[in-house]
Amino acid sequence: MKPARLAVIALWLLGLAACSAWLARNLSVDAELTVFLPPSTTPAQRLLVEQLRDGVASRLILVAIGDGSALELAGASKELARRLRQSGLFSFVNNGDPTAFSREREILSANRYLLSPAVDAKRFSTAALQAAIEENLELLASPAGPFVRHTLAADPTGELRQLAGLIAPQDGPSLQHGVWFTRDASRALLVAETRAAGFDVDAQKRAIAFMREAFAAALPGTGRLELSGPGVFASQMRDTIHAESWRLSLLASVLVILILTIAFRSFALVAACALPVVTGLLVGVTAVAMGFGTVHGITLAFGATLIGEAVDYPSYLFANAAPGEPLDATLSRMGHTLRLAVLTTLLGASAMAFSSFEGLAQLGMLTIAGVLAAGLTTTWVLPRLVAPRATERKLVAMNVPSLLPRLLKFVRWPAVALAAAALVFVVSRQERIWDDDLANLSPISESAKSLDRRLRNELGAPDVRYLVLARANDREAALERSESLAGWLGRAVAGGRIAGFEVPSAYLPSRRTQESRRSALPEVKTLAESLSAALKDSNFRQDAFAPFLESVARARSGPLLDTESLSGSLLGLKVSALLVENRDGWTAVAPLRGVQMPERLAAEAARADYEFLDLKEESNRLVNAYRNESLKFFALGLLGIAVFLALSLRSLARAARVLLPVLAAAVLDVALLLLMGRTLSLFNLVALLLVVGVGLNYALFFERPQEGVAERVRTRLSVTVCATTTLSVFGCLMLSQTPVLRSIGETVFFGCLLSVLFCAALSSPYARGRA
Repeated sequence: MKPARLAVIALWLLGLAACSAWLARNLSVDAELTVFLPPSTTPAQRLLVEQLRDGVASRLILVAIGDGSALELAGASKELARRLRQSGLFSFVNNGDPTAFSREREILSANRYLLSPAVDAKRFSTAALQAAIEENLELLASPAGPFVRHTLAADPTGELRQLAGLIAPQDGPSLQHGVWFTRDASRALLVAETRAAGFDVDAQKRAIAFMREAFAAALPGTGRLELSGPGVFASQMRDTIHAESWRLSLLASVLVILILTIAFRSFALVAACALPVVTGLLVGVTAVAMGFGTVHGITLAFGATLIGEAVDYPSYLFANAAPGEPLDATLSRMGHTLRLAVLTTLLGASAMAFSSFEGLAQLGMLTIAGVLAAGLTTTWVLPRLVAPRATERKLVAMNVPSLLPRLLKFVRWPAVALAAAALVFVVSRQERIWDDDLANLSPISESAKSLDRRLRNELGAPDVRYLVLARANDREAALERSESLAGWLGRAVAGGRIAGFEVPSAYLPSRRTQESRRSALPEVKTLAESLSAALKDSNFRQDAFAPFLESVARARSGPLLDTESLSGSLLGLKVSALLVENRDGWTAVAPLRGVQMPERLAAEAARADYEFLDLKEESNRLVNAYRNESLKFFALGLLGIAVFLALSLRSLARAARVLLPVLAAAVLDVALLLLMGRTLSLFNLVALLLVVGVGLNYALFFERPQEGVAERVRTRLSVTVCATTTLSVFGCLMLSQTPVLRSIGETVFFGCLLSVLFCAALSSPYARGRA
């Protein structure tokens, strides 16, 4: 072997070794869902996406325990909650068990005068105390009597009753045997907050594994545990994608090997076809890992599509080689077309790679680096490894009957008419083509989404579609604005515009409000005199309320409430969820329930200097804006391809013959998806870019000047082999359980099938009568 050839092979092997060594030390795979959400541009959108990634909600795990009697399920719920609290993996666990709220009751009891909105100076006057005592007497005779009897001596003004809703909301799930149950009493419910961040998939997986082990110990046998939440989704998705990456890649590889074996009838050529694929995958994954620091699981699974793309290049080379012809000579005849095929694919993928949408940018980077590496391996390495005789056994008998040239002539105009009809259909449906629902961009399965909706509904979670935001520069200012917001929302409730709301200041009042409430507490001497006068005509002893006097005295001299005081409690969880800090400052978030006439409420909020946020509308606006950006990139990519083809082919007519069949196939692909009841997402747009890239390969080889019947036979063989392997790979992707991958597979499968048919009918020499 010549030294130059040895140098090329050595350089190639060195590159593979370097990529492998780097990946072995540095490869990090994540399953963070927000990578496949569009980038946020407004403060509201940033708040939305940041909370999905880092907020308290991202650490919550919703739990349902089923398949047992109510008593068994309640016991399992209590035992599971006990084990989770003791594990150290969870910062908060709540199953509705009143005995588990000791921390919350302690906080409320110790800080009731700082938390209660009813506290003012008049509340401790003789008349007010007398009215409160009379009210307590009535309550003692009611079903609430046991609770009142327990708290009466220390809290005759009823501050704890004012605050009871903070830990036991009226719209929460029902209690049976002391724990939460679903409405039909078939499952016990529990909520746990992990200490680890939601995007730390490894930590989330450990917490989930411990939860399953604890459940198996709490309810051995036939019990069923259902889990939902962002951490659960991320863990499940990573496991699913990891399994699918191997399963789909293995299935696709087997099909591709089978097709190549039938076509080339040489194991040496089949093995040689694998070299560009392996090189492309290694280089592509390395480029993504270096460029982004981590590789998303979906990006790895998407790498299976490179099998269908990268294997095309050696297939074109081997199929077009004449008997006994060295591959260098083959490249001299068709290398220009092969290079055009690689470069047009790179131009198409650039629309993804330069995207501000990180998930798509990773897919674009993988495609560009992988395809480029596969193309270079095909043109530089394979001719130096594969002997000329190796290509002589290929299935040259895969000829097309002489009837086909005539048939394609008749198919040409019906194909044009079909493409025109598809274009009219798509344009007529342009308002209903796109799916702007952010939830549908998520790679989470529909069954997982359905379980999550059911559990949130059973747990009485608020309708988080509508929020009102009050922004400020620091936390205290945000709490003060939250208090003003509470007053405005209270008037909205009174006016029937909303049914209810939550604000962070209900759980942590501002220091100014706490100091005001503390200053409203009378001195103990004054309070004792007022209390004595109020008890004068009652049946209570004068010293019956000594604990009350002691509580007020402690509150007057005690510290103010802060976030540290609430840590590890439901109250702290609420404050963390509703009081948010990010680069835009601090935001008090108020979820609304039962919103009526949201447009009117939005206008009123704007006049009051608050921000009314419809999360569905905002997320749709975010997706819509990014889709428009992606369409611009798509159009620029097509324009770049068109200009590049015109310059490379040195003919506008030839460039049009190459490009138009592919565009016609893409339009018909969209029309077919719409007829199947699909709406298009950003991932369908990614798939259409792949359709264009692969379809251009077919069109370029059909358009390539071909001398003699033998060369036309080899061209048909190369396109047939490449189309079959591509359809096999993306057909496998259609079997994916991950909606994103399944959507891409479906779109590319139909698009590539239509592309090869349109290119054969419109771009081939047979369609123009050259046969």
